[in-house]
Amino acid sequence: MSRYFQGYISATTKQQADEILDLLLRKKLVAGGLLLNGPTRFWWKGKIVDSHYYNISVFTKEPFKQPIIEEVQNLSNEEVPMVWFIELDGNTELLTWVDTSLL
Repeated sequence: MSRYFQGYISATTKQQADEILDLLLRKKLVAGGLLLNGPTRFWWKGKIVDSHYYNISVFTKEPFKQPIIEEVQNLSNEEVPMVWFIELDGNTELLTWVDTSLL
């Protein structure tokens, strides 16, 4: 039985977010994604940093998690790109869409 995940990926600009999402879609590592943006605040190198970030929310399955991480690390201009996953359960239509959209 497949395990489904919603993944979250950071990006510093809309252009970078578009490039990451487009690459993941072309490689069929994600079924789709949502771009969100807004202000953020976080600890970085001993200081609190105020910034503006993009968050890419994607839908995928277990076997694609590590390839997604590797692609983001290769493409991102961040020193520490943020990529994390939360297990997803949903309606049958959603999960079927994920299944039919991936490799």
